Amino acid sequence: MTNDWRETLFVWDGIASVVQSEGKENKDGNDLADNGKDDPTEKSDDLQLKWQGTWVGCESADATKVPTPKRGAFNEFVTSENTFEVEGIATKRTTVDGEKKETNAKKVGGDISSLYRVAMTGGSGYELDEGSDKKKHKDDRHDIYFFSPTLRWMGNLRDQVENMVLAIGENEYGKFISTGWLRVGNRVTLARRYLDDDDERAKWDIEDLREAVFGQIATMADDGHVNIIIPPWQCGAMHAKSVSKRQKIANE
Repeated sequence: MTNDWRETLFVWDGIASVVQSEGKENKDGNDLADNGKDDPTEKSDDLQLKWQGTWVGCESADATKVPTPKRGAFNEFVTSENTFEVEGIATKRTTVDGEKKETNAKKVGGDISSLYRVAMTGGSGYELDEGSDKKKHKDDRHDIYFFSPTLRWMGNLRDQVENMVLAIGENEYGKFISTGWLRVGNRVTLARRYLDDDDERAKWDIEDLREAVFGQIATMADDGHVNIIIPPWQCGAMHAKSVSKRQKIANE
């Protein structure tokens, strides 16, 4: 067992769903399910997103050695004694600088300002064992960026970038970065790495994280589509120790 708890990669796995304006969760799943119905992002400018499930700790300083946690065939969530339930408002910024937008659009994932950002600091938070007790904790900051233009699993296996999810945040234990993806049934699986204060990644913004992650997991196919490593946290950017140089995307 490692003496440095930051060598544990914390993988959160759960279902994302829309919370109705009156505070009730949409139980029929139509808003975010991958059923081809209306796009929920066209119905409201203020979309309240709820994400709930379980998290597990995977002890590994090397993120490439952490597989996707498995769950039973009849289980909704990965088996764990620790649960989470977080909520936030989905917002999208608009880039007014046309030249900047055109430049960023050439990067994998397009323009960061066009992504939905969800500040997931609402809800009851996440459970954490403290001795014989289990207590609820909340993040001070937890900004999740969805590359899906509809906040739901796109079912697009040719353009896998559309299912990517990245996050940056901070709480009482320090700053963290997260990498994951949207899956069938609007399941979000996101791996969180806590950082030392003197780690260069503690100063990263979402553009830095995007550049580092895609620079290491993305390859350009002959037909122009981008393929990514699954799970996407299997890259140097998510190691316990800081990476010194970001790799360039193949054929960029």
